Amino acid sequence: MKTTLIIPALNEEGAIGKTLKEIPRNFIDEIIVIDGHSTDNTLNEAREALRNTDKVITQRRNGFGGALFDAVEIANGDVIMIMDADGSHNPNDIPKILEKFTNKNDVVMSSRYSKGARSDDDTLIRLLGNWIFTKLTNIIHKTNVSDSLYFFFAISRDNFKKLNLQNHGFGICIEFLVKAKRAGLTFKEIPAIERPRLAGKSKVNALKDGFKILKVILKKY
Repeated sequence: MKTTLIIPALNEEGAIGKTLKEIPRNFIDEIIVIDGHSTDNTLNEAREALRNTDKVITQRRNGFGGALFDAVEIANGDVIMIMDADGSHNPNDIPKILEKFTNKNDVVMSSRYSKGARSDDDTLIRLLGNWIFTKLTNIIHKTNVSDSLYFFFAISRDNFKKLNLQNHGFGICIEFLVKAKRAGLTFKEIPAIERPRLAGKSKVNALKDGFKILKVILKKY
């Protein structure tokens, strides 16, 4: 199976180039950097670090979820992986994730809160928010995950498309879990160590985006 790694990016100068150079290319056949109209040197850094067979595109749809929809449309891989551009997701976890991907019905996720994992980038507010959102998602939607918002995972391209995801914001993390569970996909987790971002600022507003995520959790599907 061929694997496409999708990396959404927005103003990640100083981080994305270093992140891309860390990726173990013997496990990844194609990288798609989907740029959300950056105003810094993100695009140049990405192009300099990628191969000619990779892609750097500007997103058409709005938001984090919209970027993923644009990228999946042109992905050539049988397996889709999604990873952040800021260096907080450790590229060395890519082989571990793919090792657990043994059949097309798998969703293999990395987790900051499973045994042997940790986050070196958490604040108290983020830690509490992640715990609450994960707990609520598991209770309301009968999922069984330890980290509902760490969007570093592998899934088959066909299954990703079949989920018919709609959320264009960060709420896609919850919608993905709920619909994958209802589709009967098998969840597997690997412990991950979240690193501090290499440069730039987080695009997530704890209160504003947290409220939107809560609405997605409480939504009836």
